[in-house]
Amino acid sequence: MSVATARPSTAAGRLREDAVHGWEYLRFTALLGSALVPRVVRRFLLNAAGAHVESGPGARFSLRGTPRNLTIGPGVYCNTEVTIEAIAPVTIGANAAIGMQVLIATSHHALDDPSDTERLGHWTEAPSGRPVSIGERVWIGGRAVILPGAVIDDDVVVAAGAVVSGHLRSHGVYGGVPAKRIRELEVPA
Repeated sequence: MSVATARPSTAAGRLREDAVHGWEYLRFTALLGSALVPRVVRRFLLNAAGAHVESGPGARFSLRGTPRNLTIGPGVYCNTEVTIEAIAPVTIGANAAIGMQVLIATSHHALDDPSDTERLGHWTEAPSGRPVSIGERVWIGGRAVILPGAVIDDDVVVAAGAVVSGHLRSHGVYGGVPAKRIRELEVPA
């Protein structure tokens, strides 16, 4: 699934879009990411904005994109400086643990012709998005990067600094760039 939005063609349209993004940043990152906002209030405000948060996030995180694209299950813990970019849907299953400075990204720019070097760095269209799904009881180590379209099944450990770009199957420990299965994960019955 790919989600795309058109970038306004007029200066006034782009200014309005920038103002909207600034307001979203203020509301969802500066306000809700503040240590002064209690977890219960953060959960209430995220749900009021369209997110589906079953339990208060265990720590602050910055949210970029649309709150209605965010689903967080019960018992999820986010360490400090986690960034969730929800241009497309992001689902985090129950009892997942996300380490510090993890980036969960859903947006990308399509490049139909990789030999078209004239376009590189000169994007005129808005980014597209692909959903990210993180299963239950997943542990993501610090500074890992979860790229658009990634699917992480239940009971997976992602090593610190790993870059996840595909499908990580259940009961495994993954690490590296790109993330590859390192070993089996024994899960108690």
